[in-house]
Amino acid sequence: MKNLLKQAHIACLMLMLSGCTSDSTLNDDSSPEVTDSPLNEPCFDQDPITRVINNGTVTFDFKVIDDQGNVLVDIPNIPASTTTSWANFEQGEVLFSLNSNQTMVSDDKVVLQMDTCMAYEIEIDANNEIVSYIPIIL
Repeated sequence: MKNLLKQAHIACLMLMLSGCTSDSTLNDDSSPEVTDSPLNEPCFDQDPITRVINNGTVTFDFKVIDDQGNVLVDIPNIPASTTTSWANFEQGEVLFSLNSNQTMVSDDKVVLQMDTCMAYEIEIDANNEIVSYIPIIL
């Protein structure tokens, strides 16, 4: 009888422990994901930013050039299957220039008016061509 009483207490304790769940506020999937991307941060009069997503098969050189011919951003040798870090530059009309030394790959140039709180992700597809031409307002 004494053992039966101890076993009943242990059984009750096991049932209570098995019924426990983790705190739902700690595992809430509805909370926003925190990343180090500047696209998720509020923007207040910040310079425009850009980066290159090279999903192509060749290496590219990337430059941002202002309307006076000054190079604002210069990122050489962007390998295939990589993404550069974000680079900021002065606002205004700028030329985004992607060049490759590979034959059968054409160089691409895009002219855009970039103002404060704007971002331009230049995405290169598997055919080594730009597929994004619209900047994002942050």
